[in-house]
Amino acid sequence: MSENGDNYRGRTTDLVSRPEGAGISFVRFALQAPYDERLVFWEQRESQTAASFRLLRQRLIDRGDPKIILCTSATRSEGKTKLAANFALSLAELGKHRVLLLETSVRGAALGEVFGFKPPVGFARQLASHRDHPGESWVVVQIEGIPLYVMAAEPRCCPKCLSVQTEDASFCGQCGNKTDSEAAPPPIDAVTFANAIAQFRESFQYIVVDAPPVLLSGEVNLIQDTVDAIVFATRKGHSAASDLRRAIEQVAPAPVAAVALIDD
Repeated sequence: MSENGDNYRGRTTDLVSRPEGAGISFVRFALQAPYDERLVFWEQRESQTAASFRLLRQRLIDRGDPKIILCTSATRSEGKTKLAANFALSLAELGKHRVLLLETSVRGAALGEVFGFKPPVGFARQLASHRDHPGESWVVVQIEGIPLYVMAAEPRCCPKCLSVQTEDASFCGQCGNKTDSEAAPPPIDAVTFANAIAQFRESFQYIVVDAPPVLLSGEVNLIQDTVDAIVFATRKGHSAASDLRRAIEQVAPAPVAAVALIDD
């Protein structure tokens, strides 16, 4: 994660629509160059990497066509966000399905940076608010030109200058102010998350969840019963087979649909 706001780009508009009975408001967002290199499907649709995501998409469709897919990894820096973003884009590429991409990695938010926007309201804070006010409308970012919808988590920001901070930063790289751990977004509540997923099923044909690494958080275990399948990201030269085995054991008996090797 960048330590400043310069990696956020694109153009947003005001709240533009609310599907009847769905309780969801949309903010349209248009991506603008330079695009994040992790968005393989945006500028490299004919690449071998894009083809590998299409193959993963087809294999999952052939193996029961799960509608709610959780993307995770054993530890950090294994490419789970790249996996989640491009798998969601591969589903949206079909053009006939509304795809929702959710970020539950509240302490390592990255989706906003990948797509180039700061969430109007982060998913974690919306979820916490719905715990007490279940009738509130959800705010979802709609990517212009494709049927992809994103609910990103709030990036960790300096309370003084509001620049984006890395997950483990103790001091702000911009102003030197000490970061406030208490300002971190609230954790994901499993019951409220399950209720949210049940509501989202009414408006979206596929839901892809970008979740924290299994071995660094108990959050996946809290929400795994809500999903239909789990896909693990691994990175060549980085991921350890022993960590992957431990992670798969930790989520058992949840269905692990695939293990994806993510290129740098």
